Amino acid sequence: MTADASTPQRSLFRRSLGAMFAVLFMIWLFLVARELIDIRVLQVRNGQAENMLWAELALERSRDTHADAAQLQEALLHLEGMRAREWRLKGHRTPFRLLQVLRRDELLAELTPDLSGRDRALPQESVPGQDDRWLYTEVRDDARELVVRRWQERPGDWHFSLAGLSYYARPLLYGLPLLALPLWLLFRRGFAPLQRIGAQISQRSAQDLTPLPATRYVELAPLVNAVNSLMARLQQRLDREHEFLADAAHELKTPLAVIQLNSEELDQADPRSRDEARERLRLGVQRATHTVHQLLALARSGADTLDLSKGRHDLVDLVRERVALAVGLAMQRRIELELVAPEELPMWLNRESLCSLVDNLVDNAIKYSPLGGHVTVALGEAGETVELTVSDAGPGIPAELRQRVFERFVRLAGDQQCHGSGLGLTIVERAAAQHGATVELLDGPAGRGLTVKVSFPGAEA
Repeated sequence: MTADASTPQRSLFRRSLGAMFAVLFMIWLFLVARELIDIRVLQVRNGQAENMLWAELALERSRDTHADAAQLQEALLHLEGMRAREWRLKGHRTPFRLLQVLRRDELLAELTPDLSGRDRALPQESVPGQDDRWLYTEVRDDARELVVRRWQERPGDWHFSLAGLSYYARPLLYGLPLLALPLWLLFRRGFAPLQRIGAQISQRSAQDLTPLPATRYVELAPLVNAVNSLMARLQQRLDREHEFLADAAHELKTPLAVIQLNSEELDQADPRSRDEARERLRLGVQRATHTVHQLLALARSGADTLDLSKGRHDLVDLVRERVALAVGLAMQRRIELELVAPEELPMWLNRESLCSLVDNLVDNAIKYSPLGGHVTVALGEAGETVELTVSDAGPGIPAELRQRVFERFVRLAGDQQCHGSGLGLTIVERAAAQHGATVELLDGPAGRGLTVKVSFPGAEA
């Protein structure tokens, strides 16, 4: 079945490459999210600890200089200079701060930030506290009635600005183009063995079903093994078709020649010759019809086991039905036909295949039994198996030839056997194999004739 031309084609190469970039993008998102969480949680905690430390240092300076406002202001500016120098040594911008020193609610000194050109407002001094833009701390010296209030810029605001987000996006924007070419080359090289396998298959002729060479890649081994298994099954099917054509040509040649020869003799004036030719023509048509049926049965019995459709059937009913159909042939030869079976034997089986098996066994038993003979068809359970046996009182088959008779077109010497096609037991063996059964050829009752035993797996298998 070929794909519709209108069906959009998808590319595993592009899909894999896109999946790789998607994974890289997810990793980038994870790292950025982790960084932003770190800023919101850890840096705020560290910023608050720093804010408290500088507030306590400011309180310490205020204890010695609070009596002189100018000296206090100078001490606070010196302390702020130390802080600014520390941030410069770190290589970062000094965070904004607002510092107030009060004594009995009287403002003694204040350091205010220069926020000109900044998208930031001073904290609400009338309502001291921490908000989403400023960290706040307050330290006291109750003995001197001093209070130091300090606001410091909440860290991380820049990271959430447009400039900060572009800072995080730059590695992704710069990295993806640089990774695109190496990843494309790597995936191109990685898919090359698969493309070579496709090229090997497409370059073959329809008759070339030889196995693909083994691959050294673990991921491609299941594909190569599956293709080789399919080719082996196709080769077996082609071989069976060739065998069927050869068998048909071989087996139909003789009866067709007989039909042609005797049809020409029907034009003779001698009535006796015409009657003999008519009889030979009838026998030739009968033999050709039988051969065609056997060849078709042989072709069906050679079908793949996986294509065999099975259902739950009563084996006793099936065998009883086929034996009843053979009664007419048995009566012509005055053969007593007996069926020995239990009430029922439900099994999983293919009805058509098993009918062919039973028909061939019963037909052979009747044809090779002497006139007035006896044929017994028996069914029964033996341990974990179900056995079907067909016994006759014919000439039997020598023990040394019992293996050969399962080959196609093998006939034993003797007038009776020469009328067969040599396919009956071949069909029986193949049909049995499709059901997981085995076929044995044994001596008949009392050492005379032949018994064919077919052993099936248990009824519940």
